Amino acid sequence: MIPLLRNESQQKPLFHIIHEDDIYLLNTADAEWFQVLYHFPWERYREFGVQYYDALYEFNRKQAREWEKRGDEREEEAVESKEEARQRLLFSRVTMQAESEMREGVLFEVKLVPVKTGIEEASPSGVSPESIAPGKVPLRLGGKRPKCFFALLKSFIGATIMGFPAEPEWVYMLLKSNPSFARVCGFIPRDVRDEYCSEHIPSLRKLEQFDQVMTESGIWAKIKGEEVKENIKSGVIRKEKELVGDTTHYYAYSGFETVVYKDERGKEQKKSQSRVTKVCRCEDKQGCGHPWELSDDGAGTIVKSGGKMYWGHKASVLGFPRQGIPLDARAIKDAATFDGETFYPHVEELFEMYPEMQSSVERVLYDSASDSDEIKEKFKDNLGIEVKASFNPRGKKEITENVPRGIEKITPYGVPVCKAGYEMEYQGMRYENEKFIYQAPKDSDNVPVCLACRHRENCCPNAARGRTINVSFDLLPHIDSQDPPMAKRYKAIMSRRTSVERMIKRLKCDLGDDRLTKRGNESFQAYLDKTMIAFHVLLRN
Repeated sequence: MIPLLRNESQQKPLFHIIHEDDIYLLNTADAEWFQVLYHFPWERYREFGVQYYDALYEFNRKQAREWEKRGDEREEEAVESKEEARQRLLFSRVTMQAESEMREGVLFEVKLVPVKTGIEEASPSGVSPESIAPGKVPLRLGGKRPKCFFALLKSFIGATIMGFPAEPEWVYMLLKSNPSFARVCGFIPRDVRDEYCSEHIPSLRKLEQFDQVMTESGIWAKIKGEEVKENIKSGVIRKEKELVGDTTHYYAYSGFETVVYKDERGKEQKKSQSRVTKVCRCEDKQGCGHPWELSDDGAGTIVKSGGKMYWGHKASVLGFPRQGIPLDARAIKDAATFDGETFYPHVEELFEMYPEMQSSVERVLYDSASDSDEIKEKFKDNLGIEVKASFNPRGKKEITENVPRGIEKITPYGVPVCKAGYEMEYQGMRYENEKFIYQAPKDSDNVPVCLACRHRENCCPNAARGRTINVSFDLLPHIDSQDPPMAKRYKAIMSRRTSVERMIKRLKCDLGDDRLTKRGNESFQAYLDKTMIAFHVLLRN
């Protein structure tokens, strides 16, 4: 249903058609997507509409220039072989550069293109925020009228809220198959008017063009930033003292090949990489002078626990743990990058985007990838923030020698296990004696397990309350005595870290799909931005 008042300067419609299914959808809790789109505050997106129409104008001009230059073979340039291109592209990846030689960050940077108002050349008045509204598009001296920005934007946001991937083919399917969805976005069926109308349901090609223009001009990223700022400003998102982060993978829409190269010592090594290709239309791609490129830049082999490996793209997600709200999702420039290298730069850039957060955040939570002194010192020195990470013993073995009587072993995580197989519970420490204190656990009847244990005579015959042992700090040198991971306080803090998994699930499963249908970091980042926009729009409603 098209809103009754489109703009104050527009004539009020003489007839307002009300559809029965629209009334039903407005009054049912199962159609929240319809309520969000029906009451969509389009005035907040006027500036983005102006930027889109300007970017569309520049996009069309660029396409016309490229069409005129098509057929240029550029034979004067040196021709690079495919194998040379593989090696060049391999060593240009972030994961193949030494830390001292890295010229770029590990996070993908969105190019926020400053678009000049090129439409002023075609229209004396140009495009201003007041000149556009739902159903009202800029006038053109030539060519067809463009589709309404607000209708296109609502169709992408609506499709994501409904749980479909924010991709043109899914949006087109919903517009063609769901009349209520098309109406609430602002489109009409093609059979309503025979002649061309800008309000007709757009073709798949037009939706793909809209997504491409929004991606290349960085408007998706700008809208995402404004949505988060608006929710913080309005109090929908409350500031917290903790920030949680993690990475997740999306299955890539591409294949890979194994590239053989020689390392610094001249030894042959292998690394997976997306296939190289050329974007030109030359018949002889091997002999033309156009450059070779990766068919899916950013894709890489992602190694998970248990030796599982996936070919895909990797994203870093940050959010507030108590509310379970993601604040940002960023594509990793090379999916093979170690998780510990992405956390600090992402937090740093988050504070640059939302400086009001830095004053409230005192602690960040992450998994064992950030359990290193170097990362903790960097956060403390540069940002004044404490890092709490899941404990990583880093290859430490079980301790079986010089252990207390009746104890079979002490795990690398600092947990003693008695000969009966019970794990001792951490109670605290004695700083003056430099000892960790452990006590035997209790059964379901709140009775120490030692009282009925068959090893009691040789272990603790006189302990009426169960066995208590002391473990020297020297026996566990890899555990920080100032902040032991066995302590209840440490475990309580780290229990909030898992909230990031729920954030990832909402973005990756509830508002999209974990299998991508486009290639390249630019498209992947746009996909993340669109899911973030839908999440925060839904959060306000």
